[in-house]
Amino acid sequence: MNRYLKMTKGLTLLASLGLCNAALAAKEKPAAATVTNAPAPVFAPVALDHPLAAIWNDPVFARQLLGSYGFAAEVEPRLTAEEQQFWRDKVVPLLRGDANKALAELLPRVKPDASALFDFTVGNLYFQAEDTTNAVKFFEQATAKHPSFRRAWKQWGLALVRDGQFELAIAPLARSLALGDVDGKAYGLLAFANLSAGKHVSAEAAYRQAILLEPDNADFKLGLVKALVAQANYDGALALLDELLRLQPDKEALWTIQANVFLQQNQPARAAVNFEVLRRLDKITADQLATLGDIYMTQEARDLALEAYLAAMEKDGGQKPGRALRAADILVQRGAHAEARALFAKIRATTGAGALPEAEEMRLLKLEARTAMATGAGAEAIQVLERIITRNPLDGEALLLAGDYYARSGDVERAEFRFNAAAKLEQYAPDAYVKQAQLLVRGAKYAQAVEVLKKAQRAKPRDNVQRYLERVEQLARGRS
Repeated sequence: MNRYLKMTKGLTLLASLGLCNAALAAKEKPAAATVTNAPAPVFAPVALDHPLAAIWNDPVFARQLLGSYGFAAEVEPRLTAEEQQFWRDKVVPLLRGDANKALAELLPRVKPDASALFDFTVGNLYFQAEDTTNAVKFFEQATAKHPSFRRAWKQWGLALVRDGQFELAIAPLARSLALGDVDGKAYGLLAFANLSAGKHVSAEAAYRQAILLEPDNADFKLGLVKALVAQANYDGALALLDELLRLQPDKEALWTIQANVFLQQNQPARAAVNFEVLRRLDKITADQLATLGDIYMTQEARDLALEAYLAAMEKDGGQKPGRALRAADILVQRGAHAEARALFAKIRATTGAGALPEAEEMRLLKLEARTAMATGAGAEAIQVLERIITRNPLDGEALLLAGDYYARSGDVERAEFRFNAAAKLEQYAPDAYVKQAQLLVRGAKYAQAVEVLKKAQRAKPRDNVQRYLERVEQLARGRS
């Protein structure tokens, strides 16, 4: 159930007052809607940054939702004289005191030939009790009995929205609009349902109508931004975001969405500016800090990247070591070895000794070994690698790294041993074959190297390996 759309227990009494006046007004066709003096209903407020906050937190909308503003005879069902008396004498007193008893009193009166107002009221009582299944059932019954029952169509749609059934909510919400429930909030609800159902073109159209009727509603404009982004209309989304940011420069959702649009448009530098604004607002997330670090790495700003990666770890207290290891991997691949060592130290300090899961501990050890080898600390690296292999003899990456170390050190026998072990692992066999061939080429064993490279190409065809194979074949022919 959608947690953002909860009602308070004040719904029942207010519904009864609105319906009672509506029913009595329907005895004769009125010239205009009759306004009641029912107090405004109180709803549990939703979060201010929720897409429906502008609607659900509006007390005027809350009163309209329950029909407290009166009755329009052309779209509301009537009550017979007997039904009016039952309503006044039995239902209204119970609605003022005990909603459960009111429901028990009403349910037997919900019959095919009874007024649709009874079905509608039962639906509202179930809606209040958060039983959306039965609420939907009785709202649907009310519309079947009285097809122009505008409030029933709207409540039906709202119950479905509240229950997260956005696709099903679209038709009843659209029908309530067709019956004359035309205002910005009605269009906003329809737009939200379409957006949530993935119908982005329809959502855009509905949001534009909502904005036309409520031009100052920032939440509707934000919804339109989301619909435009979903259609890859980034220019339109950015123009609207610029307008919204001028009005609400401290709203983090706007900076976040705009940053994501910049990334979609391959404008990482502009996205970085947005993330820095979020950092200064103290509203940036750990994931956003990690993304900021990635952006700085693409710009070769290693110190800024490291700062962002470290800040991400501080932000989440080291709860996501996998993300930190991914950042460390990027640093190692880009040759930022000093920065990588700093991040290794932070990971160790944050997670504590022995706190990393086995797989992530092995990953960190291999990153440390790669960095050690790249910075001339091969003796340190091989100790780590051999320790990894002892713990897991099938760790193909460690086998290949150890083989590389031994090959560079001139220990061909040990290098062959490690490469042969890696070649038995399907995932690592193609690379292991290439490394075996390189050892053979160093020993001027070109014909054997050719055969091994062909095995590598059969396992995983690659252009660079093919070019290497052709050069080795030339060497082999030159020796024959």
